[in-house]
Amino acid sequence: MRKISFYILFCLCLSCQGTKIEQLLRSGSPYEKYLQGLKTSDLKDYAMVRDWERAGKAALSDSNRVELPYRELMRFDPAEPEAVSFLFSANQGQEITIDLKMLSDTSVVWFTDLFEVQKGGELKKLKPEEGGSFGRYPVGSEENFLLRLQPELLKGGLVELSVSYAASLSFPLLNKNYLNIASFFGDPRDGGRRKHEGVDIFAARGTPVLAVSEGRVSRVADNRLGGKTVRVSSGRYSFYYAHLDSQMVAAGSRVKPGDTLGTVGNTGNARTTAPHLHFGIYGPGWSSIDPLYFFKQSPELPDLPVADSAWLKNWGRVKAGLVNLRQGPGTGFEILGKLEKQDLLRIEGQSDGWLRIRLPDNSQGFLAENLAEVADTSLQQRTLQPTDWFKSNWGSPEFQHAAFSGDVEVLGSFGQFDLVALGDGTKLWVNKTGNTN
Repeated sequence: MRKISFYILFCLCLSCQGTKIEQLLRSGSPYEKYLQGLKTSDLKDYAMVRDWERAGKAALSDSNRVELPYRELMRFDPAEPEAVSFLFSANQGQEITIDLKMLSDTSVVWFTDLFEVQKGGELKKLKPEEGGSFGRYPVGSEENFLLRLQPELLKGGLVELSVSYAASLSFPLLNKNYLNIASFFGDPRDGGRRKHEGVDIFAARGTPVLAVSEGRVSRVADNRLGGKTVRVSSGRYSFYYAHLDSQMVAAGSRVKPGDTLGTVGNTGNARTTAPHLHFGIYGPGWSSIDPLYFFKQSPELPDLPVADSAWLKNWGRVKAGLVNLRQGPGTGFEILGKLEKQDLLRIEGQSDGWLRIRLPDNSQGFLAENLAEVADTSLQQRTLQPTDWFKSNWGSPEFQHAAFSGDVEVLGSFGQFDLVALGDGTKLWVNKTGNTN
């Protein structure tokens, strides 16, 4: 009832001022516009607005480490202002892609903010390449990134978040892709005296070589090392095509992705090898850059069964012996701590074989899905005594009350407390040893 009353009040306050969410999102940063709208509405003095802002800030300093591509099923409770964030790395040349699938309430406005984590931990907010909250974010250098997800106030529901990466350039040979690269950036050359400053893709002589991006042909040449070459300048990058059998463009001409620049050959110092294209990318100062990530496509992510979402936001417990709580969803991530059998946890999200969990003390991490179960059945009975100390939730102070007595079902434990279920379904924390205040 409290949640419904707040929602009605929220709608009335906005409608009285002629304010709609669409108006709040009209220009500028959607998140800041929305927050400013809340702070200037009749709700500005209500705790729920402060709690919503506080949740967004807290998520920026309490992130979950993941690797791309990543997909998670998660549920947000409309009654509890909350936000979640994920920390990951990406390579120069990739494009980070963000997709949010709303599986319950499709009317909710969601805020997805991507930040570049700079030196010293400072966050720089990025704008998507395409308009709107979701889109593609080109990666200019190898960096760490933080993604924050938060629904509008008093809204939530079940969503599926997918964070992935895509190629930023088309491939220079038709019907081939990055899996056809045979010699990689950094491979030794001339007995180790130099390193390969590009990638080699083998193909039949005469195969068309295609422009990977829009640009201007800056040079068409023939030299001892690269043989017949074409260079195309495009913004901050210069693309280098070498060992061509023929050149079909002139310096100064404009090209678009897919335009033919020449054909595959083995000219220059490749005369003793099979025909192939040497492709290189150079940045400012003619610094060589690994082309692989400009072409690499993210593997397909497995579907997450929506039927398994029933335990999201419910209490779970460890069903095995001593298990590892990890920083991310995989055995390669750092171990944050150990959990014991019957330890309680809140299930926040579900990915492929892993659960994102939050412990009663508010610490979080990932646990292998097969090591946990929903805490909806009794482990044992316990008889409450008049001298027992209780907590209504983990963060509240302890108290005693004579009304709580008799036999109860123990659902699990954490630290010095058992979580018990009373006959009417009420859940309480009960101190195992006595008052700790």
